[in-house]
Amino acid sequence: MTAMEFPRPQDKLAILKHIPLFASCTAEQLQLVGERTRLMEYKKDECVYREGDRADAFYIVSSGRLRVFSGAEGHEHVLTVLHNGDTFGEISLLTGEMHSATVEAINDTLVLQLEKPDFDELINRIPSLVLYLSRLLSKRLRTKQQGGGPADATVIAVYGAARGVGRTLFSAALATFLRGETRQPVIVVDFSSKEGLANLVLSPARRVGRQSVPIRSFWSEEPVEQEAWEHPLGFHVLDAASLLTAAESERGVAPLVSGLVTRYHYLVLDLPTELNTTVLKALTQSDLVYVLTDATKTCLLRTNALIQQLRESGGHLEGRMKLALNMMETAEERLSPSEAAASLGRPIDVLLPAIPSASGVLSAEEFLQGLSVQETAYALVVRRVARELGGLLVGLALGSGAALGLAHIGVLKVLERERIPIDLIAGSSVGAMIGALWASGKSADELEQIAKRFEQPWRLRALFLDFGIPLFCVVIGIFAGALVIRLAGVWTGILFGLIVAMALGLVFGPLAGGPLQGARVTQFLQELLGDMTFEETRIPLKILASNPTLREEVVFESGRLVEAVRASISIPGIFKPVRARGKVCIDGGVINPIPISVLKKAGAKRIIAVNVFPTTEEVTIYAKELERRRAEREAQLASKHLFVRLASLLRRELRRSVTPLIFDVIMRSMQSMEYQIAEVACHDADLVLRPTVPGSSWLEFYHPAKFIQRGEEEGRRHLEAIKRVTGAEPVGLTTDSSTGTITSA
Repeated sequence: MTAMEFPRPQDKLAILKHIPLFASCTAEQLQLVGERTRLMEYKKDECVYREGDRADAFYIVSSGRLRVFSGAEGHEHVLTVLHNGDTFGEISLLTGEMHSATVEAINDTLVLQLEKPDFDELINRIPSLVLYLSRLLSKRLRTKQQGGGPADATVIAVYGAARGVGRTLFSAALATFLRGETRQPVIVVDFSSKEGLANLVLSPARRVGRQSVPIRSFWSEEPVEQEAWEHPLGFHVLDAASLLTAAESERGVAPLVSGLVTRYHYLVLDLPTELNTTVLKALTQSDLVYVLTDATKTCLLRTNALIQQLRESGGHLEGRMKLALNMMETAEERLSPSEAAASLGRPIDVLLPAIPSASGVLSAEEFLQGLSVQETAYALVVRRVARELGGLLVGLALGSGAALGLAHIGVLKVLERERIPIDLIAGSSVGAMIGALWASGKSADELEQIAKRFEQPWRLRALFLDFGIPLFCVVIGIFAGALVIRLAGVWTGILFGLIVAMALGLVFGPLAGGPLQGARVTQFLQELLGDMTFEETRIPLKILASNPTLREEVVFESGRLVEAVRASISIPGIFKPVRARGKVCIDGGVINPIPISVLKKAGAKRIIAVNVFPTTEEVTIYAKELERRRAEREAQLASKHLFVRLASLLRRELRRSVTPLIFDVIMRSMQSMEYQIAEVACHDADLVLRPTVPGSSWLEFYHPAKFIQRGEEEGRRHLEAIKRVTGAEPVGLTTDSSTGTITSA
C-alpha cells in the first residue's frame, strides 16, 4: 500500500464526479469530500483489509479491480469483484461490526480512502450520501440472500521470447474461439507494431467497423476515447502500440485494463518480444500468461532464459504461466515435444500443431480459413484452450471391463458422427487402451476394424498365450541338466534340464505375478501406437493404473503411451505386473475402474462416464432367464431316449468338473469389486452411459460386434442428453461462399 498525490488538486475532484456515490453532490460538497480523502495504491495481490479486521475506513475504487472473498485459505468463496466507482467497507462502518470478508487487489489498483471520523462527519453534513448508502446496503443484503456470485473479466497475456513463434496468430485464434465458445465479448489489445502475416491477421478488423471505447485517464477530467475495431471473426481489436512510446507508459497499463474489463469478458494482450517495464507491468496485471516458443534449440534457450527472468521479476508469475510449444515448420532442426519439455525443465501445457499451407508459406487467408474449419489440428487445440478458460471442458471417462469394454467403441462412433466435443479422456484397463488409440488419432471405425481382427479365436489365443518361466526356474534347470550330463550324457542332460525348468515354470510362474508376460500384447500395442507420447495425442489423455503396495492410483500423463496402457491392463493374477516410475503397477480398475475423479482434477467441468458393468438387477434377471432355459431343456430331455439323456448328463457333469477356471474366478471376483466402486464413482458424473450386455464373458473379444452395437445403441438413445451436457453446437463461424468472408454468428 502506497499513499499517492495528485499532480493537481482538481484531478481528485474529476475522479469524484464520475463516482455514483457523489453524483448528486454540489461543488462545495465535492470540495469537502476531496479534502478528506486520500489516494492509495495497492499492488496486485495486496490486501486492503482481511476478514475479522476492525472497520476503520470507507473505500472507493478509482482504478483497477479488487476481489471480495470469505473463508479460510484453500476454501475461499468469492463474493464479488469491484471495479471503477464501486465502494466498499461501508457496511462494517455503519453496523460497527468487524469486516466479514477479505478485499484483495486483482491488479494494481487506486483507491480513495476516507477515514472513519471523516466518514461520520460527511454523512452528517451531506444528506444525499445517507440515502445512497441505505439503498446500497439494502441491495447488497438482497444479493447476499439470493446467493449472487461474481462475474469478472479474465486478462490473458500472450508473450514470446523470440519473434516468429506465432504469438499474434495464437492471440487471434484464442480470441476467435473464446468468442465462439463462451458467447462473451472478447478484445485483443495489440501492444506491438506488426509486420507481415501477423499484421494481415488483425488487419481485417479495420475493414469491418469500429466503435469507441472510453478508457478513463485518472489524471484528467475527461475520459480518453480509444477506437476498438471489430474483426470478422467476432472479437474486437484495440491498437495500444502507442502506449509503449508514451512517457511513464507502464503507469497506463492498469488504467487501460481497468477500463476494458467493464466492457469485455476476456482481454487478450498481444505483447511485443522486448521485455521492458511496460510489458512486465502488463504481464503482472494478467490473470494468465501464455509463453510461446517453437521447438528449435535457439528459441528454447531464449525461452528458458525468459522464464527465469520472469520468475525473478517479483510479479509472482510462476503459478499463472503456461507454456505453449508451436510445432511450426522452421529451417532449423526441431526437437520433439518430450525433448523440448526436458530442455525447459517443465511440462508443455499447450502443443500447437503446424498449420498446413498449400504453398509452403502460410497466408492470412489460409490461417483465417483454418479457424473456420474446426477439424484442423491447430484449431482443435486452441478451441480446447478456449473451452478450458471458459470453464466448458468436457471429459470422457472410459471404464474397465475387459471384453465388455468393446462397447466404448460404439459410444465413440456416436460421438464422432454427431461431432460431440470431447476435451479430455481418462481410461482404466480396456478403457485406457481404447482411449489411447482414439486420442492418438484413430477413428472409431478404425477401432472397430482392429477389434474385428480377433473374431477368429486362434488370433486371440496367439495374443495372450505367452507364458513365461521365472529366471530362477531356468537357473535350477541348468544346474539339474549339468548334473545329468555327467551321469547320462549331453543330450539327456539338456532334455532333463528343459523339463525341470518348464515344470518349475508352470508351478511358480503364476506365483511370480501372473502366468502371462504380456510381451505379445506389448508388441500389438507397439504396432498400433508406435512411439507416440502423451504430448503428441490429438486429445489430452490420462491413463490410470494401480499400485497395490501403497494402495494408490498411478496416473500416466507423460511418456510413451504403450508403457502406460500396458501398465493399466495388467490384470492381477493373470498378467505380470509392470514396474513404472519405481512402482509396481497393475490394472487401473482395481482402485478406480471409472476415472471420473482424474478428469475432475484435470479441470473437466462436465463429465460423461461409460460404465459397461451390468447392474445387479440385470445380472439377476439374466440368471433367472438361464434357469428358465435350463428347465425347458430338461423337460425336453425327459422325453428323449435313455442314451441321449445319459450323454447329456455326462456332458453336464464334465463341464461342472472343469468350470469355473481359476482365471474366470479371478476376473469375476475383480469385476464384482469394480462394479461396486464404479457405482459410487458414477455419482460424480453429469451423464452415465450403460452399454451393458448381461451374461457376456470377460474374454469374449472374439464377439466384438455385439458389444460395439450395444454401445452405439446406448449412445443414440442418450444423444439429446449428451448434447445437453456437452453444450454441443456450432461455434458460430460461417463462411460466405460468394465472397469467402468469415463471420461469427
